[in-house]
Amino acid sequence: MKSDVKPVICASNVSTAVLFTGPTRLRGYMIQAGGTSGTCIINGLANTTTVSTSTNTQVYIPIQVGASQTETLNLPEDGVLYAQRNGTAIVDGIGVTANSSALNVTLFIDK
Repeated sequence: MKSDVKPVICASNVSTAVLFTGPTRLRGYMIQAGGTSGTCIINGLANTTTVSTSTNTQVYIPIQVGASQTETLNLPEDGVLYAQRNGTAIVDGIGVTANSSALNVTLFIDK
């Protein structure tokens, strides 16, 4: 087995959440909207308790989901690394921010 993939969830009533602290890889996601469309951002962490709002983290992924729709993505090979990078102001970990319109966000990460 190549990895230990597990789901981490940002509930629909939460706009910003740190979902995992420590080095990890995003392997995929499933994001569901209710009756209205919505947006959210998957990003690295600014510190162990705060998701970065910077668009310059090299791991900033904006997502848009149509009303009553589901967006899914399986990332190939090694996925996206969420860990410290040279010259980038993020710390190890992954989270969701700017979750509008009560999206249900499930990230599949490598632990």
